[in-house]
Amino acid sequence: MKVTDMTAIPVSVPVEKAYETSLSSAPGQQSDTHDHIVVRLETDAGIPGYGEIAPKAAWPHGLTQGACTDLINDTLASTVEGRRVNRIARIVDDLEAQLSGETFPIYGIDVALHDALGKRVEVPVYELLGGPKNLRREFPLHYSIGIMEADKMAADATTAAEKGFTAFKVKVGGSDHEAELAGIEAIAEVVPDARIRIDANQGWYPEEAIRKIRELDVAADGLELVEQPVAYDSRDGLRRVREAVDPPILADESAFSPRDVADLARHEATDIINIKLAKTGGLHRGKDVATVAGAHSLTCFMGSMVELGIGAAASAHLTISTPRITYPTGVMNQYVEDTLIKNDGQWEVDGPTFTVPEIPGLGVEPDHEAIERLRVD
Repeated sequence: MKVTDMTAIPVSVPVEKAYETSLSSAPGQQSDTHDHIVVRLETDAGIPGYGEIAPKAAWPHGLTQGACTDLINDTLASTVEGRRVNRIARIVDDLEAQLSGETFPIYGIDVALHDALGKRVEVPVYELLGGPKNLRREFPLHYSIGIMEADKMAADATTAAEKGFTAFKVKVGGSDHEAELAGIEAIAEVVPDARIRIDANQGWYPEEAIRKIRELDVAADGLELVEQPVAYDSRDGLRRVREAVDPPILADESAFSPRDVADLARHEATDIINIKLAKTGGLHRGKDVATVAGAHSLTCFMGSMVELGIGAAASAHLTISTPRITYPTGVMNQYVEDTLIKNDGQWEVDGPTFTVPEIPGLGVEPDHEAIERLRVD
């Protein structure tokens, strides 16, 4: 089965719930919509495949929505069209050779290829990736809380706890550290068994990070982990923080490729690797990242760029097929009015665990009417 056509479709989806981070709170980063790209490929067997991209221009190796769309439609499509969908590894190699480390466009293409291949051979994508670990399609979830006032954090955590959540990921690294301390204390008070991890999104300098992490660790009565406290390219800074604080360190913006993981391990700069398909360039390279992490005795966490239905499904498939991923994940957290899939009921979260549907391919049915309605090109 060969690819006959591939198209990137830019969409802008209204936000239903704000999710502020130290990056999104920067001047010019606020928005009442989220930009995404749907990648659609057609095959000579009449079986389509779909992928998704949540572009982040402010990230390392990041691109705007327009740049991603143009790269796929004007440059990368010709590399994929005419190729067999089961040649994913070679296609990814060829796409990487055309770019300079930009992974976001490859991510959408890789996922679309996996979706089409899974449909062709009539198995879920997680089977293509090695099958569900422990033969279970269920995985644990955390509840994400953005930067906000302490009373709102407490209310948000209380609502989540009533649904059974005990793992919380809280964004920090903003301009008001005292408010963040109060927020963490409030969560720990209203949910006594809360397992709190924090994410600074590179918001601190090393010495600042050490001081603030120690204070937040006390406020939380013990943090589960700390995600990306310092700049992505500061290996020594990350190592200094890791050596000085008690909670494990999770590398996110620092860890895109298998080479990054090996370099972080060599510097003894992290305990955990955050795998995000947008960073790895899709499922194929995501498995490579997990393999290299395992070779260096590092555990993994499945992260998200706050994707819609297609992207969330792809992350869920990697999560249940990768034994190195051991922490509760937020890949199913979504903050928009429309996930752009019709069967969102099968992908709806109502508690602290989620079971991936046993459906060929990604198991999602794109809502073409919604995609056209929210299209922005």
